[in-house]
Amino acid sequence: MSIERPSSPSPEELTSIIDALLARRRRHLVRRPVHDILAAIDSCIRRWLDPDSDERRQAEAQLLATTGLSPPMLRHVLPLVFEEYRGERLGALLDAELGVRDGLDRAVASNEGNRHAIGPGLSVHVLAGNLPGAGLDGVIFSLLVKSAVLVKAASAEPVLPDLFARSLAAVDPELGACLRVVHWPGGRADLEKAAFGRADLVVASGSDVSLASIRERLGADTRFIGYGHKLSFGLVTKAGLADCGALAHWSRAAAYDVAVYDQLGCLSPQLVYVEEGGTVSPREFAARLADSLAEWQITLPRGAVPIEAVSAVRRLRDRAEWQALAGRDVELHASRGGTDWTVIYEADPTFAPSPLYRTVRVKPMHGLTHLAELLADWRPYLEAVGIAAAPDESAHLGELLAGLGVSRVCPLGKMQRPPLNWRRGGRPRIGAFVRRTGSAPTTKDIPSPLEGEGWGGGVLRIPEDRQDDGDSSLRFLSLRLPSIGEGDEAGGFRTEH
Repeated sequence: MSIERPSSPSPEELTSIIDALLARRRRHLVRRPVHDILAAIDSCIRRWLDPDSDERRQAEAQLLATTGLSPPMLRHVLPLVFEEYRGERLGALLDAELGVRDGLDRAVASNEGNRHAIGPGLSVHVLAGNLPGAGLDGVIFSLLVKSAVLVKAASAEPVLPDLFARSLAAVDPELGACLRVVHWPGGRADLEKAAFGRADLVVASGSDVSLASIRERLGADTRFIGYGHKLSFGLVTKAGLADCGALAHWSRAAAYDVAVYDQLGCLSPQLVYVEEGGTVSPREFAARLADSLAEWQITLPRGAVPIEAVSAVRRLRDRAEWQALAGRDVELHASRGGTDWTVIYEADPTFAPSPLYRTVRVKPMHGLTHLAELLADWRPYLEAVGIAAAPDESAHLGELLAGLGVSRVCPLGKMQRPPLNWRRGGRPRIGAFVRRTGSAPTTKDIPSPLEGEGWGGGVLRIPEDRQDDGDSSLRFLSLRLPSIGEGDEAGGFRTEH
C-alpha cells in the first residue's frame, strides 16, 4: 500500500500557519485549566488503545508502508506507543517534575513564595522516522504546558503524527487547533528559517550532524532539546543465571527486546555481555538466545528490510564464519534461508554495535570492573541497559552504570517499555519544556536589599493587580531559572525493578 506524501507549504503559507497556531493558543489554551487538557488527551489516548477504533484500524493499515514492520509487530507495538500517555500518568509526571500541576494555571504558593511554570508560546518538533510514534511524547508534553505545537513529520514516516493530530481534533477541536503537522523535505532552509525563527522551543531527533545544524540556526533566546544517536545493550551476571530456569527466562526476555521494533530503536540492545565463571557460559547463553529469537520470529515476524541492511548483515555473518574457520573463538547462529535473525558469539569483549534488524553479538565479561574500560569509547552514546542479575546486585549495578553515562537500567524484557518518567538522555521530561518563575512570598512592602548600602534605602512594591497573562513574562517580580536543554550538565538516571 503506497502512502501519498503531503505537499510542502511555501514560506508564506508556513508563516500563516504559525500565526494561526499562536492566535488559537491565546484564545483556547493559555487560560484553559491543565486538568481539562489532561482529560482531553486521555480521551484521545483511549481511542488509540482500543484495538477496534478507527484510529487503530487506519494506523495498522497505513503504517505497513512507512515503517516496514510486519502486521503482527504493528499490532503489538501500537499499544506500547500510547499506553504511558493516559491522563493519570501524565498528571503524576507533572506533579513530580513541577511540584504541582496547578502551577501551569497560576502562581502557586509554597514555602519559598509563589511559583509558576510557563510553557513556550510556540514549540517546533522535528520528528525522526525510525519508529512509529517517535517524538510523540514531546508533542503531548508541549500541549500540556499550553504551547502551540508545530510538528515537522519525518518524510519516512508521516502517517502517525497526522493520524494523532486528526484524532485529537475529533476529540477536542479547540485543543486540536493548537497542533499542526506539516511536511517538507530536509534542506529547505527557507521553511526552517520561517519555523525556527518563530519558535520559543525546538525539540529535534536525528543524527548528531543534523542536530548540530539545527542548533546553529537558532536564535540566542530559543531553547533547544536534541536527541541524537544512542544505543543500548544487555548485561547478564553469573548470579543472574544461577537459579533453575533462569537461562530460559532471560534468554527469551533478551530476545524480545531485540525483536521488538526489529531492533531499530535507541532502546534496542545491540550486544549482550555475559559474565564468565557461572553455571552458564556466554557461549551457552548465545545459543539459547538464538533459539529464543527463532521463537519470536514465529510470533512477531520481522518486517521488510532495506537491501543495504541485508547486505550489512550478510557481511557480518561472512566475517564470523571466516573468523571461526581461521581458529578464532567465534560462533555464528543464523536463521536459515534469510537474515531474519543473527546471533554471534565472540570471545573478544570489545564493544561493537550491530547492523540491527535482529542482529546481536554476545560477548564475555570477565567482571563488572572491566565494564568501564569496555565502554569508554561509547559513553556519550549509551542510553539503556537491560540486566539479568540477582536482586542484591541491582543497586550496585545501577550505580555503576549511572557512572558510565547510562540513563536507564531495567530488567531484560522491559527495555522497550520505558515508563513515562524515564529521563531520556538524562533530562527531565516535562520539566525541560517550561520556564519557571517565582515571586516573593507576599505582595506587601518588602525592604529593599540595597537599604543601608548608600542608596538611601527604599521599599520595593509589587502590584497586587498584575497577573500572568500567559505570555513570555510575568508581570510581578520574577526569577528566571535555567532551562534544561542540549548540553546541560544536569542529568538524571533511573533504575527499574
